[in-house]
Amino acid sequence: MDADSAKYRKELAGFSIEYNPAKAYYIKHRPFILQVSLGDMDLEDAFWVKLKPEYLESRLGEFLDDIFSGNRRQQAKYRSWLDVRENPDLPDMYTALLEIFAEWRSGKCTLHFFANQGPEIKMTDRLDDHLSLMQSPEHRMEETPLLDLVIEQKLDVLDYLANSGYFKDKQTMMEFMQTNMLMFFLDKHGYKLSASPIVETDKDLLPIAEKLQSAKLIETPDLSETFAITEEGRQAISRTIAETESYIDQYDVFKDVFFDPDSGALEFETGRGKDLRVQMYEHEDLDPVRIVFLLRLYDSTFDEVQAAWRDSIHSEQFFGEILSPIMNAERTDEDMVEMVLEAGYNFSEAQFDTAKEAESQEELLRRIREE
Repeated sequence: MDADSAKYRKELAGFSIEYNPAKAYYIKHRPFILQVSLGDMDLEDAFWVKLKPEYLESRLGEFLDDIFSGNRRQQAKYRSWLDVRENPDLPDMYTALLEIFAEWRSGKCTLHFFANQGPEIKMTDRLDDHLSLMQSPEHRMEETPLLDLVIEQKLDVLDYLANSGYFKDKQTMMEFMQTNMLMFFLDKHGYKLSASPIVETDKDLLPIAEKLQSAKLIETPDLSETFAITEEGRQAISRTIAETESYIDQYDVFKDVFFDPDSGALEFETGRGKDLRVQMYEHEDLDPVRIVFLLRLYDSTFDEVQAAWRDSIHSEQFFGEILSPIMNAERTDEDMVEMVLEAGYNFSEAQFDTAKEAESQEELLRRIREE
């Protein structure tokens, strides 16, 4: 394959790398190097390990299942082959790759594989069909077979959540998030959206605005071509804010839950606990997608994208990032959930009582001073 048509053409200082499966075929009896980099990552930061030549007849899929297996015994075998004297970071790099492959197997992301300076590699392709040659007089390395693998990772949060049963229809969920996002910017940031816009980005907002208009949440008042929030829209915003505040009041205590295995005690707000809010929403038959979206809508997350929100509002990737806390949620053992809930509510009640007592004392002191 012509290197000019390859998607990736990375180089490594001090080494020559040439994608040449035909030439590498004649030395494939030698041990080869697996080199793995992610996307545009420099090869200086790539993971590598020297492997026995018999792997070269494997198909890519079975090879990856082996070297990046979820089996700890398999992982230990490959860890023992890492040259930590040459690069002490290799074990940590291997762990990071294991996490990526675990996410891939669970459906949290998609992976695509490319040969550096070569084509995309299919899971059914043999390794020896995509070998490069690596050598370096500077490092006293003779011509060595190299599988120079580049991995592209794409997170598909919305697809993962849909496939996991968090919602049935991705398009309906997108419309829910888009309409609420547009209302947010019309309200909090006072964005003036014309009903007859000239700018293309505003024209693209009109289908979303029309859904809000049909629900009587926004309108174009007489003699005005700019959308305005209706009284019904104001009431809907107030209800949404009240709903969001109720989730904060009831469940924020579970964002820092620490279990002490020695004492068997549960502690809250220690700074070293797990965020179990998503698991608590699920246990109480609430909708984690709705709750996480509303929490992030009103916690300044959307303020951070103010400059580009008119583009972000159409992006599945953007909304996937907004909902990513669900996919990445920490969890405790199911048999502990009821205990966590009870302890958390008791902790919140005690804090509330303490705050009320302090407030009463302050009020009493204020009255004494006034007398």
